[in-house]
Amino acid sequence: MSDIFEEAEEGLRRDRWVAIAKKSAPWVGGILGGALILSLGYWGYTAWQDQQMNKSSEAYNAALEIAETGDLEKAKAEYLKVVETGSDGYKALALMQLAGIALEDDKPAEALKYFDDAAKASSAPLVSDQAALKAAFIAIDTGSLDDVKKRLEPLMKDGRPYAPLAREALAMAKVQHGDMAGAKTDLQLLSVSLDAPEGVKQRAEATLAAIDSGAAEAAREALKLPEAQLPQQPPAQSAPVPAPAPVPAPAQ
Repeated sequence: MSDIFEEAEEGLRRDRWVAIAKKSAPWVGGILGGALILSLGYWGYTAWQDQQMNKSSEAYNAALEIAETGDLEKAKAEYLKVVETGSDGYKALALMQLAGIALEDDKPAEALKYFDDAAKASSAPLVSDQAALKAAFIAIDTGSLDDVKKRLEPLMKDGRPYAPLAREALAMAKVQHGDMAGAKTDLQLLSVSLDAPEGVKQRAEATLAAIDSGAAEAAREALKLPEAQLPQQPPAQSAPVPAPAPVPAPAQ
């Protein structure tokens, strides 16, 4: 008799699970279908991104090759195409190339805008901070000290890739705008900074020596930067009191 009850109970349980399965089947199918759609969508978006990246790379390299021939007008047109249709990274690089062409044409205001746009176009600090730093170098000669500070202070924070160069640029801006006391403080800190490259330290020491010698105006002239080149270590000085060497900005 107990066997009959057990079989009946087992049948009821089986019927109950079958009913539950039938009711939940549409939901399970919908969930699985949604997961499949999401997977296919992600795959499709990734493939599209890769395709766009390859197109941007090809267009950017083509523009570079044209620029190397000296036809800057044609190169400019090609860079503008990359800006309009390229991925963020190549868009930022193309904007910096356009800024370089503007500087060649002696159009610092146009170059400044291109560098600012390049800094906004990329989320990669190695690219965006470089563009922002180059914009700041132009602003040293064309803007106010307050404007330069606003541009440089975010780049000076710990962990930013060009923090020592940004601190150096702020010191140079202070020299350029006649704030010798502020520049000396910044340069003294920079000359003993653990994260500053050796070339930056040497330039800081050379500029300090020039300021202390009373050659403030000479220092201001020497620190006018060609905006689109990388900083280089200054040549050895033969005079007892070294004069500050020109400090070019980062290269494109």
